[in-house]
Amino acid sequence: MTRKSAAIVAAFGLAIILGRAVCPPDVAAAAESVRLKNGAPSVDKLVDQFMQALKDRDKAKIRELRVTEDEYRGLILPGSVDEGKPRQHYNDQASSYFWSILDTKSIYNEASILNSWGGRSVKLKSVSYRGGTKKYADYTAYKQLELKVEDEAGNEDELRLGSVAEVDGVYKFISFIRK
Repeated sequence: MTRKSAAIVAAFGLAIILGRAVCPPDVAAAAESVRLKNGAPSVDKLVDQFMQALKDRDKAKIRELRVTEDEYRGLILPGSVDEGKPRQHYNDQASSYFWSILDTKSIYNEASILNSWGGRSVKLKSVSYRGGTKKYADYTAYKQLELKVEDEAGNEDELRLGSVAEVDGVYKFISFIRK
């Protein structure tokens, strides 16, 4: 991306961001019904499911491990404020824009990860969070997963993934965007 196009995207994003406001009570009440569906009961189980899907080259399963548009726009995005702070309300245009950026980047990273790692038999050695963990208003984030793996020949490598959200004991990837 050129500097000019990056500046245009940033300006557009800023214009949309300015449309946000503190979440009104009726929107906050509606958000209570949005929960993560079909997630894992722990980060470890989520990573296990991811590793199996990767080994199987199962693009659909990998996609299922990530939040849906409804989950992102109704829970993650408005709840990404410090714990105890009011949820943010984004108009449809803004939340759609943020979802499209996250989803598009994640899809490209999913493809890259599958291309590099798919079908490989690797053993998981450890899981760490390069960005640490943080409690937000509506969820806990496990930021920037880093998986240490070992291949059949004993060579160690690392697989960097995006962040994970935990809501009421259910875990899903927010994205596969690697920083």
